[in-house]
Parts: sequence; structure tokens; C-alpha cells
Amino acid sequence: MKKMLLPLFMTKLIFSLVAGSLADADLAKITSHLKSPPEKPWTWVFYGDSITQGAVHTHGWRAFPEIFAECLRYENRRPLDRVINSGISGHTSEELLNGLQYDWRVRSLQPSVVIIMIGMNDIVSGRTPEKFQNNLSNLVDRIRSDGAIPILQTSNTIQKVENPTKPYQKNYLIRYERLPQYMEIVRTVAREKDVILVDHFSHWSKNAADPDVLASWLGETIHPGGRGHREIATLLLKTIGMYSPQSQTLRYPPEDKRRNPEK
Repeated sequence: MKKMLLPLFMTKLIFSLVAGSLADADLAKITSHLKSPPEKPWTWVFYGDSITQGAVHTHGWRAFPEIFAECLRYENRRPLDRVINSGISGHTSEELLNGLQYDWRVRSLQPSVVIIMIGMNDIVSGRTPEKFQNNLSNLVDRIRSDGAIPILQTSNTIQKVENPTKPYQKNYLIRYERLPQYMEIVRTVAREKDVILVDHFSHWSKNAADPDVLASWLGETIHPGGRGHREIATLLLKTIGMYSPQSQTLRYPPEDKRRNPEK
């Protein structure tokens, strides 16, 4: 029996080491790609809801997928790489997992990387935490089976609506109360599936705890504004090793001297 225990133990150990290295292997692939000749392009797909789409509340500023695209294609000199925003306002994990939606918005594009942010609408759309976790896990499995690298992101923090009277305001309050639980599910799936995680919720909780800072990062109660999208893009870039403190794309727009004349 002793002769059999050692090989069995070693087998489990090796399996554990391999199983625990998927996220690191994915990061290594991304690093290798960024150093490869630009004539070997990748397709990067952003998949999510209105926050990913950058709907309305950026007030003309770039959304984080656009910022990412500029940093990748111009600043990192990869002009042939494609960055496609497949975010759609109002969507939940159910739509992202839907076969027709996924086939058109992801699979048909043959991506190398799929960057996901979802959950804000699941909270108020009848998706229980268990259902949300199951959908997210299945989505990660589907992306991997298609040969792409999945990256999971938690959402930004949001403002609390005091004394809501209108239905949409009540939904905002429900989101505020339940968002931490749903974002913990994203972390759990990332850990269990060994997926790269970009934890915006933790970053915002720490750095935008002041209500005035949070208000400056948001375009409205739950949607990031231009500054918020810059924060999201910055943390994503840092997580995958693509951030540069010299980035011009990540700087705030210069003041318009015609409106702010020097005195």
C-alpha cells in the first residue's frame, strides 16, 4: 500500500499545481502577445451591460473599452489588434449566456480574450445569487472551451438613494444593498475557475469611499462617468501588465484655455 500512496499523492499534487496555474498561464499568454510582432493580432471582446457599453453617462468621455483600445492599439503599438465592445444596456448574466447572444456577440468574433463585467442588473431581474453564480461559471467554461482567455471584473460601487419614491429609485436601493454579495460571487467564480480577476469593487470601496470622490467618478447613481471609466481602465491595464504611468490616454483632458483663459 505504501508504494501506491506516494504516486497517488504526487498525482494529486501535480494536478493541484496545474489546476491552480490557469490565471497565471493566461497572464503569461497576454504578456507574450504584447511582446509579439504586431502582425500576429488578437481580438479582444468586452462583454457586459450598460457600464461596458458606456451608455449615456460618460457625457462624451471615452468608456473603459475605448480607453483600453487606445492604450493597446496606439500606445502599445498593436494597431492590428481588434477591440470590440459587445456590451448592451440592461443585460444580465442570462443574456450573456444565451446561445444566440453569445454566438453573435462573442463566438462569431473568434476572440483571444473576453473581458466580462456583469451583475448590476441580475440583482433586480430575478436572478438569485445561486443562479447568477451558475450562469457566470458556465460562461467562463464556454469561453475557455472556445479557446479564449476569460477575464472577470467586479463592478464599481454605487451611490445610496435615500428615501426612494420612484420604482427605478427603489431598484437603485436594492442594488446598493445587494451589490456586495453579488460581487463576492464574481470573486468566488474567479477563484474557483482560476480566472484573472479585476476587482474594481474593492478599488472603489477603498479609494472612492468619500461621497464627493464617488460622485466625481460616477456619471449618475450607478453608472461611471468619464473619471470612473478612466479608473476602471487603469486597474484593468495594471492587472494584465499593460499599464504605463506615462500614458497620455489615461490623463485627464487639458483645460480648454478658451474657456479658462490665463490671467
